[in-house]
Amino acid sequence: MDTVKTRKQGNAVMVTIASKFDVQAGTTYYINKEEDGTIILIPKVEDYFADASTGEFIDDEDELAKNIEVKDSDLDD
Repeated sequence: MDTVKTRKQGNAVMVTIASKFDVQAGTTYYINKEEDGTIILIPKVEDYFADASTGEFIDDEDELAKNIEVKDSDLDD
């Protein structure tokens, strides 16, 4: 397992990511710190559906699910 050491730069604490992880400079990440101290970085991706035309991502399975009616009793465990 690789380790890194934080360093202070101005008012920020920096972490260096080794080049073997192929992280491009300028990449934007969402960051979250869990209760146990785990820090998670999630790359921000473009909206895949921003330029989609109506129905472009509909397939046969979507058509099957189109008319399903869920009743409250179906949700009880």
